[in-house]
Amino acid sequence: MADLSKDDIRSMGKAVGLDINEPELTEVMYSLNALLESLDAINPPGLNDVEPLPIILPPV
Repeated sequence: MADLSKDDIRSMGKAVGLDINEPELTEVMYSLNALLESLDAINPPGLNDVEPLPIILPPV
């Protein structure tokens, strides 16, 4: 997966109502790209053989 750019992160932030400016934008970019890289490396054997199930929360 290609790294997210500052513009990508700024756009995603605005989509959820966040205005991320420098210097936090640079920190978020490095942290988010590192997290995505680490998550991409997690690949337990047989994961693709399991059918995903929806999470159904009990009524409150």
